[in-house]
Amino acid sequence: MKKILLTLAALAAFSATAQDTTTGRPGVAIAKTTATPALQKDMKDRGMETTLERVKQALDGHLAAAIQGSGKFTVLARGDELKGVLDDPSNLGDSFRLDKNDFAVFIKLDSYLDTKVQMPLDDMTLVKRILQVSGQVSIYGADSKAALDISNLQIQRFMVIGTDIQTAEVLDKMLPVITRVFAEQSYERLMDMTFPMRVLSARNGVITVNRGADFLSVGDVVDVFAEGESIEDEDTGEVIKIKGELLGTAKITSVEPKYSQAKANGAFTVEKGAEVRKQPKKADEQIK
Repeated sequence: MKKILLTLAALAAFSATAQDTTTGRPGVAIAKTTATPALQKDMKDRGMETTLERVKQALDGHLAAAIQGSGKFTVLARGDELKGVLDDPSNLGDSFRLDKNDFAVFIKLDSYLDTKVQMPLDDMTLVKRILQVSGQVSIYGADSKAALDISNLQIQRFMVIGTDIQTAEVLDKMLPVITRVFAEQSYERLMDMTFPMRVLSARNGVITVNRGADFLSVGDVVDVFAEGESIEDEDTGEVIKIKGELLGTAKITSVEPKYSQAKANGAFTVEKGAEVRKQPKKADEQIK
């Protein structure tokens, strides 16, 4: 049975729930989203503390929903239970009962930009409003006291609006989109670390992969790789996974809850178990 990743004080309160959690799935503890001191000061100076809180709370909700909805993890703890661990990973060992199959996820925001660009036309002026959120996603293995993966994410979206549109109305439309995308990409990093996307079958140019609607959408393009290899770093003894050769690309044509199918772009041989990676979308997309 998985040991839940909670403070010892909270462990007793959750013990009844823990006894019922026998899914065999790895557990994930989600720390409350934080912001760097510099970003907090900047947002305070701009009178945007409430906006920063909206971003943080939205990220918390979107990330928890993505992880829970995947069906591959059990969400064990959320919020303040992991406070302080990100700055001092040794606290994982001192403050928590751990299981080697559990993970902890942290998001720390370091930049929030809200820019307006005038777009004069012949008979009117439009405004391009650009919203950008940047931060760091860290994934810890519960028994390692070290980050398994640290990724820097930067999500940018824009809207083209008339000068008569209210600022608050536009922000209300943009914030949910940009926080959802940020949370989804954070979730994708967790999935890449724990359950790499792989080929389930390949027949007549149709490739079936072990990712469903929680991860892929029709129209997504994926890279297909040959099986990689693991080598040992002679200096550190660390085992390093080397990705295999890029075989080709495929476009997702159908999505089901637990799997998706793609049409291969061109002719190439794919074997069951081959690793698949989703190509990143454009860094700057329009919200309509």
